[in-house]
Parts: sequence; structure tokens; C-alpha cells
Amino acid sequence: MSDLKEINNSLTSLVSGLYQGGAIGAYGGSQLSQTDTMFKNNRWYLISNFRQLLSEMYIEHGIVQTLVDQPVDDAFSRGYTIKSGELGADDIEKLEVYLERSRFIETLKTALKWSRLYGGGAILIVDEDKPDTPFDITKLNEKSNIELKAVDLWELYQLDAGVVLDVYSEDKLPDGGDFFHYYGKRVHKSRVYRIEGKEAPSFIRPRLRGWGLSVMEKVVRSLNQYLKNQDVIFELLDEAKVDVYKITDFNSALMTADGTAKVSNRIQAGNMIKNFNNAVTMDIDDDYEQKQISFSGLAEILVQIRQGIAADLRMPVTKLFGISSAGFNSGEDDIENYNAMIESEIRSKVKYITVDLIGLACQKLFGFIPEDLQIEFKSLRILSAKEEEDVKDRKFNRVQSALQIGGISTDEYKQAINKDSLLPVEIDEKTELNDPIDGDFTTKEGGADGS
Repeated sequence: MSDLKEINNSLTSLVSGLYQGGAIGAYGGSQLSQTDTMFKNNRWYLISNFRQLLSEMYIEHGIVQTLVDQPVDDAFSRGYTIKSGELGADDIEKLEVYLERSRFIETLKTALKWSRLYGGGAILIVDEDKPDTPFDITKLNEKSNIELKAVDLWELYQLDAGVVLDVYSEDKLPDGGDFFHYYGKRVHKSRVYRIEGKEAPSFIRPRLRGWGLSVMEKVVRSLNQYLKNQDVIFELLDEAKVDVYKITDFNSALMTADGTAKVSNRIQAGNMIKNFNNAVTMDIDDDYEQKQISFSGLAEILVQIRQGIAADLRMPVTKLFGISSAGFNSGEDDIENYNAMIESEIRSKVKYITVDLIGLACQKLFGFIPEDLQIEFKSLRILSAKEEEDVKDRKFNRVQSALQIGGISTDEYKQAINKDSLLPVEIDEKTELNDPIDGDFTTKEGGADGS
């Protein structure tokens, strides 16, 4: 039986020589058990704890930026609807304008991206009070200055949070667990919205210092394969064509320094002539040929590697690499699965934080937070122009029928029309609707001519 070698599943292909995943040993004469096989194929460290590595990967590799940023951007790309019975249409419009200008949601998106990359992010509430005092939302008014700041877990920490005991018991912390530390400044926990990455099993959790897992953890193996394939192609490009010179008495010439210099000059002269004149001049006893490396098979391997990365991330290849669907596959099923991932992993995770941030804006603008305040994310499915018009027609007919049977009032009818933009123009909600024109264009006083 051939020797079985331990698989070195390290990150050396990501950062050369930075970390070693274990020694490579030889095991001869016996088959590895299933348990041993699992041990040899698993890493014993977490890249979630390597801030520099994650930061450099995010900066240097476009695919890492895509897998971190794209789901977050897509989650908010279609927008959301603010709902509250205590706020009128004008109030909600004013609220939306303020949220856009103050960049509350953009800050939330940035913190969520750091949460995916590092395993933890947060939003700091900065106002006119000292950061180590509890945040009092009732003090907010139109004249108050308030700002949100997105940070990652490495900028925000608790003292001695790395101790295993402190992860489970906050009262063991020196300051009682009521404060975070941001570049030497104490920040009260009421001013911090934590966004944790994916929760780890209990055996791993203490090593994360109370935070979650980076999204990069589950893609290490497939990303290593992708980068290795790219490196191979990069190296082969320089060696795609190799010139071979067969020179008479070549070995004998290399025995002396003068002969070596002459051979070197001979090859340089030949390359210069070939470059300028597309011809090679040589002695009749010499020979020259050009060998070309074949790239066959690399494209097929790359397809399989891309599919592996997409499967690990639950993202379609079309979204992750910008590749159009091939064959009879329209890509709709892939997008539907991706949208389901967005709903479960992104939107459901930040919905309550989004409502809280909108509540801050309500307190500042109106002096109170509606008790029934909620949001509804708009569908991620993008309809074609024809499909969108068909949906509007159905909505218009439904509203029209509700008005005719007395199910809604005239004011509610106009609000429904304007809310979904069912008509090319917006209806003035303060004016009365005109009576419908009869088919024969007759007036109430008489015939068509008014007699």
C-alpha cells in the first residue's frame, strides 16, 4: 500500500509562510480510521482571531470583499417600508429623509459588514453627553446632536474578556461588564449596539471572546483552492512559451568563464534578432525550437472550484463572480435561494436594530417613539417591466373594487393609489374625486348639447 500523508490544511496559500497548519508526516502500512481522517483534515485554530490576516485579505482580494459586502448591500437594496399608526404620511416621509441624510442605515450596513468579516461589529451612539454615562433617549430633541459610528470588535473590547470565566459571567469583569473600551475611552454599554457573527459551538465560543465567527471560517478550504488555481495560471503565463537553443559543444563551452560568456552573448543576440526581425540566425550545427505549454483542463477545474465557494457561502456563481447563466438555466432558482439566505441570515438579524435606530430618529424629530413602530423589508425579487405593470393593474383593480363596495373611504382610496404609485401622477388627497364621465357624454340638464 502506498504511504498516506497527512493533509496540510493551512493558510499558507493565502499568506505565504504566515501560519503552519501542522507537520506533514508519513503513515505507512495501516489504513487511517474515520476519526483520524477527520482530525487530519481540520484546522486547530480560528482565523477569526487573526485581525491582520482578515484585514489584508479584505483589502487585497476582490472575492473576499464581494462575499462580505454583497449580501449586506443586497439586503437593503430594495429598501423597506416604515409602518406606524401614530405617524402620518408626511411624518413618515420626513423620517425617511432624515434617515437618509443622517446615514443611519449606511452606518448599520458598515457595522454589519465588519460583523461578517471579523465575527463582530457594533454601532456607537455619540451625543452631547459623556460616553461613560448611560444613554438617555428621552433627552433627544430637534436641537440635539447625535451621530452613529460603525466599529469592529477589535476597536471595541471589554477588559479581561479573553478569560474563559468572563465570557459566561459579566459580573466577573473588573468594571462589572457595564463598559466597553474604545481606544482608551470607556463607553457605557447602553450606547453600543452589538452585531455578532455566526454563533460558534460551546467548545469554540470561549476562544472568540464573546463574539461570533467570521464568515471566512467556512470558506477557507475552497478559497485556498481558488487562490492556488489563480497562482498556477499566473505562473504559467510567464512560461507559456519557452525557447530551446541547441548549441554545438554547449557543455564544453561552459567549462570556462570565457566560453560561458560567449554562450550567454550568443543567446542574447539570438533573442534580440528574434524580437526585432521575427527571425533567428544561427550556425548550421545549432538548433532552435519553441515549446508551448497547454492550459487545457484549468478552466474546468476553475468551474468546480467556483461552485465549491458558492456552495459554502450559499451564493450563486452569477452573483459571486458576475458570470452569466449558461445553457438552459435562467438563474432564477439560484437567485431565489440566494434571496432566502439574505432573508434568514441578514435581514432577520438586523431588523430589530433597524427599528431601534428608526426609533432614535423618531425621538429626535417628533419627541416620542411610536409603540407600534415596525418595518417591512421590500421583496428582493426584481420584476420585469411587464410583470411590474401587471402587478400594478391587479392592485389598482383591487383598490377600485374596495371603493365601489364601500370597503374603504375616498381618502383611503387616494392614499392607496399614491402609496404604490398606481397612476402616472399623484392624486391630491385634499380634493374631492370627480364623478365618472358617462359613456354618452350627456349632462344632467339634458342631452349632449345641453338643451
